[in-house]
Amino acid sequence: MKGFRQPAQLNRKEKFGAIAKELENLSMAGRISQMMTQQLMQNMKTMGEDLSRSMNLISELQYKILAIQKVANLDVEAMNKVANDQRLVDFNEASDREDKERGFTVGEKVNEQSVIVLTSTTEEKDRGIFRSRLKLAECGVPDLIAAFMGREVGAKAIVTLNGLEHEVELLAVRQPPAAADVATAPAATTVQAQSAPAEAAAVGNA
Repeated sequence: MKGFRQPAQLNRKEKFGAIAKELENLSMAGRISQMMTQQLMQNMKTMGEDLSRSMNLISELQYKILAIQKVANLDVEAMNKVANDQRLVDFNEASDREDKERGFTVGEKVNEQSVIVLTSTTEEKDRGIFRSRLKLAECGVPDLIAAFMGREVGAKAIVTLNGLEHEVELLAVRQPPAAADVATAPAATTVQAQSAPAEAAAVGNA
């Protein structure tokens, strides 16, 4: 076109060369993708084998504990009480440590910023939440939020978690420091102890 400089057109040899280069690049990308897929599959296989070994060890440990209980004629209820007492000590120590590190103070009523401590019981034995510490407004369970928002320590409610009804009790309320102090506070940690991991996971973490 007159007045405009047209870009140079590739001749046939140059066009074939460009196509060949593009195919070479695509082939290389395909080989890299294949190697990455193979590596991922190998990693998943290794993880699966590790998980299988872990499950076998857990199963073996459960059988041995049951055997010890029977051979030694141990009081299972007493053992469970001692285990729960120690679990509670560890949970409280971790919870108190987070309060100190992050500047939390004891609260009276639950609000949008509150971190709370819950426990629950169910009709099925050992399916309740032993203890769980979480930020209620961010737990992702609408029924739980509605049940405890604005309530005080000691409040109880029936909440369905993972298809199972829990009688949940509010054990503690903690309030974060004022907004001006938040920037210098350490990052949050997860403080949780439960007898039923599936139900505890359903209400999230602090």
